[in-house]
Amino acid sequence: MWTVIYVSQSIETAKKLIDVLLTNKVISKLRRTNNCNESSCYEVLVPSTELETAQDLIFENELF
Repeated sequence: MWTVIYVSQSIETAKKLIDVLLTNKVISKLRRTNNCNESSCYEVLVPSTELETAQDLIFENELF
């Protein structure tokens, strides 16, 4: 099952996180949504088995 771990209004920030995850061999995918006020948001998803590793990488790379 895929789990959303990050939501951003900036595609650049979302792609930066995807790069960090892939560099650390964490499978991830990017999904565009329209859930933000009048603009698009980008969700970064990982398999639920990778959730803890992905969260650690977000904090280690100060992407919060």
